[in-house]
Amino acid sequence: AILPRACQPASAQLVGGARSREMGGNGGGGQARAVASAARPRASGCYRLVNGALFFLFLLYIQATSLVSFIVLLLGAAVSHGALTAHYLRILRTSFATAAGARPVLDDTKRPVIFLCNHRSWGDFWVDCALLGGTSFVSRWAVAFAIPCAALWGWSHGWLWFFKRGAKRAEGTTKWMGNFFRHSHAAFPGKGVVLYPEGTRTTEPKGLPLKHGGLAVAHQLGWPVQVVITTNKEQVMAERSLSLGFGTKCVTSVSAPLWPRDYEVCDDFIAAVCTTWRNTWEEAYGASTDAVSRPHAVLPGATSRPATSVAPCRSGTNLARLCFLTFAFIWFWRFLYAGGNNTTIVDLHAFGSR
Repeated sequence: AILPRACQPASAQLVGGARSREMGGNGGGGQARAVASAARPRASGCYRLVNGALFFLFLLYIQATSLVSFIVLLLGAAVSHGALTAHYLRILRTSFATAAGARPVLDDTKRPVIFLCNHRSWGDFWVDCALLGGTSFVSRWAVAFAIPCAALWGWSHGWLWFFKRGAKRAEGTTKWMGNFFRHSHAAFPGKGVVLYPEGTRTTEPKGLPLKHGGLAVAHQLGWPVQVVITTNKEQVMAERSLSLGFGTKCVTSVSAPLWPRDYEVCDDFIAAVCTTWRNTWEEAYGASTDAVSRPHAVLPGATSRPATSVAPCRSGTNLARLCFLTFAFIWFWRFLYAGGNNTTIVDLHAFGSR
């Protein structure tokens, strides 16, 4: 005989209640879990959709401010890209800290300095630029297709050094790159240059092996080198997942400078840079508790390049000015011509109606 539940032994009630909960019966646990598991993908999808929309809005904002800065440049003034990138990071509430063993950044306003930075995502450009006070950057021309307004502004001002990867050079790649660095730095003096020696973006925990070509160029030029490793840059702005990071903490470690004059053989210099790279990487990513917070993005020792007048300036900017003024003149002339024709037609109709 089946007894009413209230008359069943306590052990039977416990077993029956557990079984009903497992089967989603009167306990309702199975049904709740099913509803939660069904809602989880929807919530995750909504989050990705919202974050993707914010990613493109932020990228559009960067391009818009770069276009305004480019127009200001054509008018003879200059906007500090170091200050502008720091502004981008303030929007994202990015915080900054320095590893305990980090050294001060060399003063690159007195001599050219090559900063070797880890390459994690598109966010590298904004973060490293703000950290080092508005340096120059070496980049492939392909980057211009992703950020056209920023690329146009940087190239015209002189702090984006574009080159074509894989091209054959008659005098040799190392010699050509050395001349390219000298010429490019002369167009934007008073600040160093960021080089990404890994050659491409990666989110591998230990990064990628360094390309030796850029290091050989640094040895040939005799410019001092500093390794600058910063964590979580891929969380600030991740183009692969189309996401932004709000409130991300970036910890930076800076190595002692390496001077090519201290290494007679280029291979010895490259080996020293690779060893320093690994040690600085460990300092940055291992500084979880002893990192010292900073109120601002600029690293200790780094000097921001002030905004200055740039008229007259490099040939690239003058060429951009000429194109801009030509386009503006053609547009204004066509506007006046079209307006004059419309007025004439209206006047003739009015005269005929009389």
